[in-house]
Amino acid sequence: MNVSDQIRAQLDCLTAQSDWRFALGLIIRFNKPTLMYQTYPQAWLDYYARNGLLFADPILKWGMENFGICDWAELRAQDTACVMERAATFGLVHGIIVSTGNEVSRSVGFFAHAQRPITPEETALAKEVMERLHEISLTVADADSASLAPLLSLNQLLRDPLT
Repeated sequence: MNVSDQIRAQLDCLTAQSDWRFALGLIIRFNKPTLMYQTYPQAWLDYYARNGLLFADPILKWGMENFGICDWAELRAQDTACVMERAATFGLVHGIIVSTGNEVSRSVGFFAHAQRPITPEETALAKEVMERLHEISLTVADADSASLAPLLSLNQLLRDPLT
């Protein structure tokens, strides 16, 4: 199975097992992911970018500074810019962060439900899939943009059913 098929299989696991929305940054180096996969609402992604929330987001900060799993609720006191309150208006209410890898190369996944907290089973699935995706993605971390193109196009397959 080639890398694209392996990544696709892992993304299929995430979409088949839960009704959550997610954003995954794989092989993040110098704060830039090699691969990015998102099912967050496009309106939220646009709002987030337009309002420069990247620099005020305690969820992202935790994922970039820590390894492991964290419930978004644990970070509410640090959310002085009300990023989580704003995200909730777009259906991203209950969530977790899964950060894996090492100091040189990490992968971070953000998973959210609109109506209920993430279950322990979903948390275990998110952790397992993020670890697999990180390992698979390491094989293409230094690939050129032409080689990455088919892997990047997998994001559109995630987005199309949501439009």
